[in-house]
Amino acid sequence: MNKDIIGPVDKVTNVLVDLGPRIIMTGSEVLGTADNISIHVAEATEEELEKLKSAKEIRLVKMLGEGDSGK
Repeated sequence: MNKDIIGPVDKVTNVLVDLGPRIIMTGSEVLGTADNISIHVAEATEEELEKLKSAKEIRLVKMLGEGDSGK
């Protein structure tokens, strides 16, 4: 049994997070800028949302689903 688990963590769901102006990049190539980026977060803790809002860099990674060959 893991003694580090202290109980359920309060999560917020379905939150729109405004990230403000951002540079849009793929790898190390700058593609452009955006005046304001907002994302819909399905589930996160308040602490995770604060980290997201204050992050200097946020990476978006495409998740490959079933039947998606990645091509």
